[in-house]
Amino acid sequence: MRKRLRKVFMVTIPSAILSLCLLCGCSTNSDTEVINIYSANYEEQLVIQRAYLAEKFPEYEINITYMTSGDLAAKIMSEGRDTEADIVMSLSSSYANQIKNEDLLRQYTPSTPYKEEYSDPDGYISPNGVWCGAFLINTEELANNNLPEPKSYEDLLDPVYKGHIVMTNPSSSSTGYFFLLGVLNLYGEEKGWEYFAQLKENILLYGDSGSIPAAMVEKGEAVIGLGIEYEGMRLEENGRPVKVVFPEEGAPYDYDTALLINRMDEPSEAVIEIMDAITSIEGNEIFNDYNISVLEDAKNRGNYPADFKLLDMSGITDSVIKIEYTDKWSNLIG
Repeated sequence: MRKRLRKVFMVTIPSAILSLCLLCGCSTNSDTEVINIYSANYEEQLVIQRAYLAEKFPEYEINITYMTSGDLAAKIMSEGRDTEADIVMSLSSSYANQIKNEDLLRQYTPSTPYKEEYSDPDGYISPNGVWCGAFLINTEELANNNLPEPKSYEDLLDPVYKGHIVMTNPSSSSTGYFFLLGVLNLYGEEKGWEYFAQLKENILLYGDSGSIPAAMVEKGEAVIGLGIEYEGMRLEENGRPVKVVFPEEGAPYDYDTALLINRMDEPSEAVIEIMDAITSIEGNEIFNDYNISVLEDAKNRGNYPADFKLLDMSGITDSVIKIEYTDKWSNLIG
């Protein structure tokens, strides 16, 4: 779903309304209840999600506004209970817990059976899907530059990769953050920060969005991207010169969420109906386009190698740790 380099921007609510109207042939009027959804999912997927909700709830005006994860979380935090958002989608677990800690979420219990390891025992955060990180490699550019294929995080420190690696910024991207946290957990803080100081010498770009590594690698604008596994797999399936390599030490991962926002007013029946639809088994097929499922007894998609393993992601849901690490990251990168 992420096959081109995206500009980082916020779809305005008027344009979201227009998109919805074009999809369902509706016209807005003052008697129609408006439900606002803020989402960190990407534009192409939002088109599918708008169409699904418009068909299921033609009596409501449902707006979906796109923002990067960092911008979305910051907006909710700054607006507080005065926000216009009724529902927030696709924020990572740490961002979701940051909002929860500020009392900006309402308890909501979906009827769908979710895996216990991704479920919030307090009932505020509903899981949506799991994604993990990988090295996305443009095989043509790798050969053109006569570069070896990296197999491990340590390999990426080789000076031969200088100017050939793209990574997303952990301060704005959940994808960048799980690479940061995963490596710090792998090496320990002291050695982990030394690792990123060395890796900086080989980085071509720190992008703002998790889709940037896949987009740049696909176009040959970067040889290696620290990106999302399912994006690379889809590019492979579509015949693009992209190879997905899981680092031998393990892949970082996180899960994203569906959140009922604690606005000043009680959520309407319409808002609850839409949350029910999003978190249903049917809705999860639409709103979770990841390979690893959060549903009980559901099968994962994707072709993973036999030796595939995940990193220790202890602390991934801890918003305090995230603030500490991203502040240190900003000081490191300058």
